[in-house]
Amino acid sequence: MGYIADIYTMEQTSPTMTDRYHFTTGYGYWVEGRADNPAILYIYGRKEAEGGGYTVEAGLEGIIDIIKRWKDYGLTGEDRQWLADQGYPDEYIEYVNNGLKDGKDGLKIQVDACKTKLFFPQEPVVRIKGPMSLIKMLESVNLCLENGQAGYATHGARMAEVLEADMESGAPKGGASVQGLRRGPALGAALEASRGLSYGGYKSTSTGRAAEMQGTRFAGTMDHAWVESHLYQLNKEPGAPTMKDLFRMKEEGRVEEYQSWLWKDAFRAYAFTNPNNGILLTDTYDTPGGIEDAITVIKELRELGLGKNYGMRFDSGDLTGFSKLALLRLAERNENGDLLDALPPDIDVSKLSNKDLLLYAEKSSEPPFCSASDGIDVYTAQQMRRDGAYVRSWGVGTGGSHVKPVGLVQKLAAFYMKPLNGKPVPEGETLTPLMKIVSGAPAKSSNPGNINSRRFYDDHGKLSHIVIFDEDLGFDPKNEIVNLRDFSEKKINPGGASFYDILEPVFDAEGRYVYQEPPKKPDHPGSSYMVTDLDHAARDIKAELNTLPDDVRRIERPRDEVLSEMLMKEFAKARKEGRDVLSVNIHDIEQQLPPPQAHVPIYLDGLLYEQRVACEQKHLHKATVSGVGTYNERFEHK
Repeated sequence: MGYIADIYTMEQTSPTMTDRYHFTTGYGYWVEGRADNPAILYIYGRKEAEGGGYTVEAGLEGIIDIIKRWKDYGLTGEDRQWLADQGYPDEYIEYVNNGLKDGKDGLKIQVDACKTKLFFPQEPVVRIKGPMSLIKMLESVNLCLENGQAGYATHGARMAEVLEADMESGAPKGGASVQGLRRGPALGAALEASRGLSYGGYKSTSTGRAAEMQGTRFAGTMDHAWVESHLYQLNKEPGAPTMKDLFRMKEEGRVEEYQSWLWKDAFRAYAFTNPNNGILLTDTYDTPGGIEDAITVIKELRELGLGKNYGMRFDSGDLTGFSKLALLRLAERNENGDLLDALPPDIDVSKLSNKDLLLYAEKSSEPPFCSASDGIDVYTAQQMRRDGAYVRSWGVGTGGSHVKPVGLVQKLAAFYMKPLNGKPVPEGETLTPLMKIVSGAPAKSSNPGNINSRRFYDDHGKLSHIVIFDEDLGFDPKNEIVNLRDFSEKKINPGGASFYDILEPVFDAEGRYVYQEPPKKPDHPGSSYMVTDLDHAARDIKAELNTLPDDVRRIERPRDEVLSEMLMKEFAKARKEGRDVLSVNIHDIEQQLPPPQAHVPIYLDGLLYEQRVACEQKHLHKATVSGVGTYNERFEHK
């Protein structure tokens, strides 16, 4: 579908882009005569990303790209020589190459994928059916793409939620810009980060290549070096030209004259070359002074009918405080509505609260805006907006480019166990359900069978609960379901006003590509090269978020993080006071912690649960443990 092909060459994503154990075990299956035995594997998550209530799927397009490439090209010549050097026999190498490529004996891989933008623990994000030794080779690259893109997209969606929420403080809504190229860790990673964050809800990127290839808005401003490389931030010498004077020189062709002034004047020189859209960086020397200089230039531009989309940026210090100061000074220097046209001309600005000023700015048609950067993440942006920051544009560097992967896994769920040597499964025989059983870490156990997920919605269109089931078994005739997080809770499925199963076909049983691709657009106006419309994807994510219960959708700083900060403050206080014992009131601390994150209720269908128990008993009947009774993640706190 495009974005992998835009970033990586075929050689970089050939079938050797996988882990060693897929070759060692694949060769083992080949020797056993089971390489082509049919199997079912699925990708799923054990818990939601970023400690929230949901995860955003965003890696499927990359998986499609990889499968198409492998089917088109198989192994490269260099791949074959390298594998031979690793000790694999030519016959096995040829089997892998011919098995992957399209053709008479080509890879007949069936892929079904989650048709929704959001997914939840234990739901199958991608389900893969096909020859065991070959479909397993996709595991590592598939997980890389899903884990990375889901992490970026979930972060992007959460940032969009925070920046577009109504705030009691009156803080304006805004959008985030990806500014992570310089933060590393790699060029390809930077491009994938821009793609995933924009998919989730970021509005622009400062990386030109990402904007060009993904069709996203190219955004950015000046840097500190620009200000430093001019004689003044704003030239205040007697006789220094205003913006009006500089443009008159330009109109009259007096190039040397305006050049003699521009090198002395960072802000006016920038506005001279970018008269309609621009952001002036205010904190190179003195931020309050930078605010005054920026307002001066914006006013001079507006006197000429320019500068309608202009603002100022804060990159250090008290970002919220500086934005409030900037808004106050915009109001105090507002003349004839040139800055805030909704502000009454005779009003006493000194008697207005910050919330009042925010309201007048919101009602103004083209108010100068503020931009913030410097370590912005979801929680700092949320707190700044709660505190009434006057910020519309949010530059996110490290907080966006260094998003933690989400931790999805791929597990074997069913397999035909006996050697077939490439022959079809005998009539009347079926695959054996299989699962990973981890008695010491229950969350790492998987589900056996042909797994799917059904979502149920209430009368208000809100997601009420999820039931994981085995398609081959169907649903329990008694309609019994078992709580995924507490297997002791069994109940009758209450159903819902509506429901649907989440998987849809991508490649059918014959390996044909049947996926209904998402909307596309030209990568830039006038281009014939089509790319996925990331803005459309972000809108779809937002629409789906509207179907979640409010407490599941809520975004708060993790309780552990808040608790750690509180305890560190108490520790520092006790140490400063010379106390040997740290004493805290647990009740008082609990009152200050954010509420625990709510989760969508998830259940196992009764028949799937029985199948799971049977698998456990088969492998644990001689063990000292009785089976997996709970789901809790090892690091999950109640």
